[in-house]
Parts: sequence; structure tokens; C-alpha cells
Amino acid sequence: MAKKSYKDMNLYSCIVLNILASAMELDPQQKDLEEKLEMILLEEPEGLSKSEIMHHIRSNHNMTERVLKHLEEENYILIVKDKRSYRVLPTKQGLMHVGEFNKFYSSIYSRQIEDHYRYIGLPAWYRRYK
Repeated sequence: MAKKSYKDMNLYSCIVLNILASAMELDPQQKDLEEKLEMILLEEPEGLSKSEIMHHIRSNHNMTERVLKHLEEENYILIVKDKRSYRVLPTKQGLMHVGEFNKFYSSIYSRQIEDHYRYIGLPAWYRRYK
């Protein structure tokens, strides 16, 4: 039986911020990102639902809540309540953070990232550094 790979809060946070950037069709490593973000975030991105995030990180409700709470406390995301659901939106600070740290995360978590994406293919943000 294969040993289950442990994912810590930093790795989950990295995955969530990258999927939020991807949902916005945004490359967090692009040049002049900080200047572009002001205009991009004014367009009020749609964001993702909590269940979409739970699906992407392949975790249970409790871990998803912990990750989102952590990201919200760090001011990396906003959680907006709609009529019957929640939308998770990245903040400028969150998008800048993931743009700066993707190389670092991909180097220290390479085994966990490759395991996490083994059935669906490695994401572009990770492939850039391999």
C-alpha cells in the first residue's frame, strides 16, 4: 500500500492561490503584475466556490475550512457570501504572494505537488520550474 503524502498548510495555500489565479486566467509570474492587478481586480472576478476549492485540493470540509481561514487571516483571499453560497476571491496581496513564492514552493514540495496532480497533469505554474 502506498504511503499517503502529507500536505501542509503552505502547500494547500499555494494550490488554492494558484487555482484562484488560474480561474481569473492570470499568470502570477507575469511581468508588471502588481501594476496590472489594480485594473484586473476592479473587474470583480467571479472567484470559486468553497466546494470547487475542496475538489481542487482533494480534501475534506474541515481541512478546506482551515486552509480558507488561514488564507483569509493572511489577507490572501476574501470570502464573500452570496444569496446561498460563498465565493472565494484572491486579494492583490495573495496573488503577489503566490507569484513570488511559486518557485520556492515547487522546489520544497515537488514530491507532494507531483503526487497531488499525478492523475490530471502538472499545472503550468509548476511546470515552469521543472
